[in-house]
Amino acid sequence: MKLLPIKVACPVCGSGNITYTCEPKCCFNHICDSCYSTFELATDISGGNLEIGDFQPEERNPLAPTAACTRCGSVDVYALEDRDILVCGSCHTLLNLVLDSIKPR
Repeated sequence: MKLLPIKVACPVCGSGNITYTCEPKCCFNHICDSCYSTFELATDISGGNLEIGDFQPEERNPLAPTAACTRCGSVDVYALEDRDILVCGSCHTLLNLVLDSIKPR
């Protein structure tokens, strides 16, 4: 199983060209580079944990989509390859991605 960066599509136009507009652990505001709509990413607990061993994440692109773990607050949240679920690299909680504060432009 491979841990991947979070990928998200714009909830307004469906574009995958999304930029995180702030620093980690701030407001989690994202902007669509295609339609300029803004939205925030959050997580909620999916249920359960996943043992991921000694995972060493690659250096994070500061403009890539980012969300915090709702359980521990860590921004070490990754997508699971071949599954529509996220996992926290710190506390190993399985998470769902939540889009909030959607503001079309």
